[in-house]
Amino acid sequence: MQASTSHDADHATEPLVVPAFALLFAMALDRPFTGLPPLPPGTTPLPADSLARWMAQLANLESQFLGRAYVSARRLQRIPVGRIPLGESARRAGANDADLYLLVHVSGIVVWEAWITAPEQPFDASGWIEWLDPDLPTALPPRLWEALQPLTRALGGPATYATHFPVWILRARDTPLASLVDTHAEDIVRLLFLDRGQRRLKPALVDEELERDYCGREGGLTLLGRRSGLDLHGAEDIDDEASAGLPPKSVLPFLITVEQLVIERTVLTRLHDRLSPALPGSIDTLLAVKQDVLDALEEYSGAITAANRFSDAVAADGERLLGITNLYDAVMDRLDAVSFAITQRYQIRMTLLQFWLTVVFGATEIGSIAAMIATWHYQAQLGAVLAWTVGTALTSGLAIVALLRGRLE
Repeated sequence: MQASTSHDADHATEPLVVPAFALLFAMALDRPFTGLPPLPPGTTPLPADSLARWMAQLANLESQFLGRAYVSARRLQRIPVGRIPLGESARRAGANDADLYLLVHVSGIVVWEAWITAPEQPFDASGWIEWLDPDLPTALPPRLWEALQPLTRALGGPATYATHFPVWILRARDTPLASLVDTHAEDIVRLLFLDRGQRRLKPALVDEELERDYCGREGGLTLLGRRSGLDLHGAEDIDDEASAGLPPKSVLPFLITVEQLVIERTVLTRLHDRLSPALPGSIDTLLAVKQDVLDALEEYSGAITAANRFSDAVAADGERLLGITNLYDAVMDRLDAVSFAITQRYQIRMTLLQFWLTVVFGATEIGSIAAMIATWHYQAQLGAVLAWTVGTALTSGLAIVALLRGRLE
């Protein structure tokens, strides 16, 4: 009992933090998006005032960072869905519901984006990791996906998502960032890794991850890892919007980058799966597949990669950490395989055409010679002449096929 009291006292001395999470689930649809399906029972509209302010902030930032041309082209639509109730695992975290949005990309990729905010509480990395670890069936991601799966199937999506990526949004209202990092550096990196292990991380590894800070503001720390992203701000840099129940404005540039990276990865994953080793046999089908992939790659390069360079460091590291660079190379390798298959099968088609032309012209020529000889020999016997001509032509054709077939194979 005394040990439990000591643990509670230590926990009470932890700095207070407001934890929030953005959970992204990305997948490809098998048909064009036409609108939202019926929402699950218990879904309520998002608060109109806060929604209008947040959407205005996002529109302004997207125009600023992605460019007006990108926004005007409506390559990416952000659709407010509603506030959906969460299960018991979320209530243990102090969150009763999630604000849900749907991102629809012109390439056919959709992303469910759920915002979950918990009350202010002591810094507790281990407990938060248990909330977001997708490998735990009682954690928030699998429970949330259970609610999203019927909606996804109604839209024409698969039974499982292609990409899941969480973003931590932590705000310490009364603690400077430097103090928080000094006392919880390892815990911050464990959050980034979603590491539930009990063994300590090497100090050099912790320092290396913390040095890859993308935030340019005093009092802010923005990190990107293979399993999650993290945006932590201390008392020096707290947004007023966060206290009003809105997502902090300072996280939105990072969130927009993560959204683009998730879409980028899902586009390439779909292209890689489409260019499977089991290629169709028809040249026309291969050409159609290659053209579709080239069109998608052009969209990927123009609408995602080039438009995503407002934060070069995040984008470049994100492409490496999420395996996007390797995935792109794999797609190009498979596209080269398609090009080789087209060339090879075209050569086979031309070879077969030449083969049969040789057979036809050879048999016809020999038949003509036979007709001349038969006409001289049989004179007015038309039936005999015709029989000689046809018989000689067929025999010659079969002989030519027998002679050339071995070389053709």
